[in-house]
Amino acid sequence: MPRRFIWLTIALSALLTASTAFGASFGKVVPIGGQASDLALDEARGVLYIANFTANRVDVMQLANGTIQTSINVASQPSSLALSPDGHYLVVAHYGNFAAPATAANALTVIDLNSTGKQTFALGNPPLGVAFGLDNKALVVTSMEFILFDPALGTTQVLNTIAGVTAKTLPQPPANFPTQITAASVNVSGDSLKIYGLTDTIGFSYDVTSKAIQSFFYTSAPPLGPRVVSVNQDGSLWLAGWQELDAQFRFVNNFPGATGALNIGSSVFDNARGFIYAQIPDSTAPVGTPPTLLVADADNLNIRQRLLLPENLAGKSVISSDGSVVYAVSDSGVVILPVGSLNQAPQVGATQQSLLFRGGFCNTQVSSQQLTIANPGGGNVPFSITSDTPGVTVTPSSGTTPAVVTVNVTPRLFLNVAGTTTATLTINAPGAVNIPRTVKVLINNSQPDQRGTQVNVPGTLVDILPDPSRDRFYIIRQDTNQVLVFDGSSFTQIATLRTGNTPTQLAITFDRRFLLVGHDNSQQIFVFDLETLQPTTPITMPPGHYPRSVAASAKAILAAVRSASGPNTIDTVDLITRTASTLPSLGVFTNTISASTVLVASPNGGSILAVESDGNVLLYDATVDSFTASRKDFTALGGAYAASSFHQYVAGSNLLNSSLVPIAKLETASGLPSGFSFVDQVGYRTTAASGTSAGVIERVDLVSGTGIRATRLSEAPLLGSVAFPFTRTLAPLYSRNNFVVLTVSGFTVLPWNYDSSVAAPMIARVVNAADFGPNIAPGGLITIFGTQLSPVNLATNEIPLPTALGDSCLTVNGAPVPIIFVSPTQINAQLPFQTAGQTQLVLHTPGGVSDTFNLTILPGAPAVFSVPNGSALPVPTVVRNSNNIIATESNPIHRNDVLIIYLTGLGDTNPAGQTGLPSPSSPLAIAINQPTVSLGGVSLPVLFAGLTPGQVGLYQINVKVPNNVPQGLSVPLVISQGSGTTTISVRVVD
Repeated sequence: MPRRFIWLTIALSALLTASTAFGASFGKVVPIGGQASDLALDEARGVLYIANFTANRVDVMQLANGTIQTSINVASQPSSLALSPDGHYLVVAHYGNFAAPATAANALTVIDLNSTGKQTFALGNPPLGVAFGLDNKALVVTSMEFILFDPALGTTQVLNTIAGVTAKTLPQPPANFPTQITAASVNVSGDSLKIYGLTDTIGFSYDVTSKAIQSFFYTSAPPLGPRVVSVNQDGSLWLAGWQELDAQFRFVNNFPGATGALNIGSSVFDNARGFIYAQIPDSTAPVGTPPTLLVADADNLNIRQRLLLPENLAGKSVISSDGSVVYAVSDSGVVILPVGSLNQAPQVGATQQSLLFRGGFCNTQVSSQQLTIANPGGGNVPFSITSDTPGVTVTPSSGTTPAVVTVNVTPRLFLNVAGTTTATLTINAPGAVNIPRTVKVLINNSQPDQRGTQVNVPGTLVDILPDPSRDRFYIIRQDTNQVLVFDGSSFTQIATLRTGNTPTQLAITFDRRFLLVGHDNSQQIFVFDLETLQPTTPITMPPGHYPRSVAASAKAILAAVRSASGPNTIDTVDLITRTASTLPSLGVFTNTISASTVLVASPNGGSILAVESDGNVLLYDATVDSFTASRKDFTALGGAYAASSFHQYVAGSNLLNSSLVPIAKLETASGLPSGFSFVDQVGYRTTAASGTSAGVIERVDLVSGTGIRATRLSEAPLLGSVAFPFTRTLAPLYSRNNFVVLTVSGFTVLPWNYDSSVAAPMIARVVNAADFGPNIAPGGLITIFGTQLSPVNLATNEIPLPTALGDSCLTVNGAPVPIIFVSPTQINAQLPFQTAGQTQLVLHTPGGVSDTFNLTILPGAPAVFSVPNGSALPVPTVVRNSNNIIATESNPIHRNDVLIIYLTGLGDTNPAGQTGLPSPSSPLAIAINQPTVSLGGVSLPVLFAGLTPGQVGLYQINVKVPNNVPQGLSVPLVISQGSGTTTISVRVVD
């Protein structure tokens, strides 16, 4: 291993710089006594060449220790430099564009690194940048031409001319920096076969193999700053300031909210990890926000981490060949970023993104959940946590990683809130180099008349779409640039689809084969094959067009676009060629729309409705392939939008006919419109007074617009914002069994007959969940049989287990009971550890409250679980430790075996079990009342009896089988604990 990389591991702490305002920062600053304008990395010689623009020299930094020991004096204003791939030549371009009467001093300096000889060549025009290709020839870009320069021969060849580039003249006013003066950047791909560059007005590429130049003119507001070009390994992607392009100059993704400052920031591709490291100043960041390095996915700019920088970056970055270190031009000179050792740097973050607390009529006691605070590198970093909401506390509120803290919520403080309150936990870690993400705490206190089962899905969710041909639905998670795919029966996530930057809306093609995804910060529509859930070739929009909304009719696919240069338009999409073009007009109407316009197609493909926030509505008719209606009967619109197959449409709270004439005003007393769906000739809608209200779902009479049987939701559906005023939150599923509503904490599931009268629940019997016997114990798993126990079938993977599931909740002596599964006839749950003796169980559902069911909870009630055994009878879960397979007739128990018996009902443990939470692995939770085990009348030594680590309510007994146990096909295995006994039969052989 080269010595310089050994030093990186040893000296990592030296690359973490203290910052009194925000904590530690990532990287080491190397001042150069001037202003750096470019970098070249020479790993063979162990040095970094730094063009010192204002000091007229090339500083040489030693990679081994990050110090500058020598400098190479060169001509004035070394603005860019490049190292030949063979390491022989360093070419330095000098930006000497002095205004008359001063003499221009534009030139190239060639430094022979083998002999240290130097030679300077005059240039007729100011050089904007230089980069070497794999052929060891340098592309020199001036304000007038592209020149191919051979440093070995000193010859130049003009490849092409440039028009429309105006170079700034020297001298410039004070406080101008190299990137602002040259206003250009040139860089090469990792394989040295493609060179890209950018000026104030043109972008270009150079193919080293064919020597072909391609260029394009552009305008940009804000400017494409920072003025840095970075390129990936094969030249298929390149970043120009805040905009990512592909090799065909298609604008793929961009960082949102960029200020456009040319002299602040940098970027570089980490090809091995698939990342981009970038500082892109954000116009939306609060004043005083420190310089921040983004670690983003290279394919869609999804931000994975934010790291604190010691100072602003200010130009090109380069990365070592092994991806361990990034060197970036900065305000002082160079910042060294040991990205390969990032996990060794002190970082702090929570492993959970959100916590959902369910209180209300079943639970008014203080609820607690655990939150894990960790450092990816495993080191100890101090932290503190603060809550922005009274009634939400953290204990302890400070500590050192790794740590598990307890988040406590007092539900009674939120009893007057019918919906969900969102609190925020902020993690502060002065010694960490990253900016920790906040954690959401969601507190819901829904009452018995509020319908729907919440499923907690973290992140920024912005659109939902059911699949008309498949039992699944799709949700956009905008903060991670993903589409989440859910099964429509189990409501579990089955796939994640990666999109472009800032996905906004979904559509399905009329043939129901492809899923289309529009974006706000990508000039492409992503396309996924719904049979394979794999990405296919995306649709390229016209330059500057961001397809925020997409809809597919039987005739055409349309996209409502936000245009970077205006006006905003509706474009038509060719799915075969995967291209789009702007419609010349919208029928007889001009093709000018607002940026917030949304489109939606009717299910039969006959029409597409366009709704604008300023009150305009338009209608595309697939039969005539044109827009046939445009009206403005409203001063503003927002919220729901929908189209039916029966020539009816919804915009906000308005029902429209086939000419888009308003025919009914939907009620507004329940709040703002959120979602609307036409199902055959029936309408369904969701509304909410606010994000913390209960929310309402109701049927709608499509003749009068009257709401029918308005029903309160367990929490509010999502509402629009200023930037995105329209929302689609209601999804009727393909099976016609359930609705899914996009709500505050994720989504809420409702049965199809959510508004039907529901009978009160009736409990028939309560048994242990293992063998369905009558004996139960504290902390054990139980099964409840009866009728009307829940309006839906639903299981949960949430930890801790929720105390309300599927609109059903249980109490024992008034204490909430964690629930695992609900259905109309069965509930699986865990008894609280604190219960014992004569107790009373009550079930609450939307239909009412069950009669009290009296229980006797024994200190110990062992019951062994069974599992299916093909066509034979189920077999008990007695596992042979030697092969980790359940004992059966074909896998019998042997003498001297160690057996693991999985069961429930062993009762209290030491340390005490935590209801609804997995059992710890250290220390193990050991049953206080130790059981006895015999096999064929022979006592078995008990090696362990207690809770199974990592499981909820599951116990295990580990025993050793003596060599004197009797053999047989059906030998009784007896487990006794206090007054509780259970017997199973097993086969034993020698």
